[in-house]
Amino acid sequence: MKEAFDRMAKLRTYVDDNFSGRDWNLASAMVIEGTGGMQMMGDWAKGEFLKAGKKPGEDFVCIRFPGTQGSVTFNSDQFVMFQVGEDKQKAQQMMASSVMNPEFQSAFNVVKGSVPARTDVPNEAFDDCGKKGMADLAEANAGGGLFGSMAHGHGAPAAVKNAVNDVVTQHFNGELTSEEAVEELQNAVAAAQ
Repeated sequence: MKEAFDRMAKLRTYVDDNFSGRDWNLASAMVIEGTGGMQMMGDWAKGEFLKAGKKPGEDFVCIRFPGTQGSVTFNSDQFVMFQVGEDKQKAQQMMASSVMNPEFQSAFNVVKGSVPARTDVPNEAFDDCGKKGMADLAEANAGGGLFGSMAHGHGAPAAVKNAVNDVVTQHFNGELTSEEAVEELQNAVAAAQ
């Protein structure tokens, strides 16, 4: 854990002084305009680049965070259908079937900029970022490296997520040394469980 915090402290040296509280889309704009070098963000940021007329694979690239090849932290968009009676279940099944149809998965994810939930969706319609994301997902799936996103409630209960976020934020803001952060993280997670 100390090594992870040490690495995060090194990353902090690459961030400008006005980063705190900056909305992600403003950070995207900085990269697009050439005043920022890179951004660590999910696939939704690609829309900002496309809107600015930038082309994946030419004007920008999408990569795994260095050192994480072979693993993917995923979040999934979810549709929830409350059980409202047997008479509605046929329609619910039809909707679920439609959403999971490979053609719909391709059409939806090409526009959204995300990776399909199904692994059998052809990648021909996807741009360079989409193809890279699909290949990364397949590699992680084959190697047992798929992990639910803690940030989106898939990897840990909210209390644990919040405890980790608090310590990581304090460390990134320079309020804790790496050694202090390790101890504080252990205490915070234990208290949150």
